[in-house]
Amino acid sequence: MVTVQDAAGRSASGGRDALRLLLGLVDAGLEQAEHAVHAARGLLGRSDLGELASDVRADLDARGDALLGRVAPAAESHMETLARRARAARPDGGGLADSGANG
Repeated sequence: MVTVQDAAGRSASGGRDALRLLLGLVDAGLEQAEHAVHAARGLLGRSDLGELASDVRADLDARGDALLGRVAPAAESHMETLARRARAARPDGGGLADSGANG
């Protein structure tokens, strides 16, 4: 087994060091989770929670619309797409000439 000496001169194995590091990370994560729970309790205790949720939703919708406007082209109406395809598929090339029904 490989051993190393720490700053105090104690002998410790590499596995113990890894375990200590892992437990330190777990403790830090649990502390952050505890802070998040306390923050959530503070939010739930607000009397204007419904209004706050509506404001957050409106803000997220506005941000989503802005992002879509930047990265995605405006969607064309489904019915307009079908009409354009039908007109292009007509034998007369999609022209608006009279079909001869008037005589």
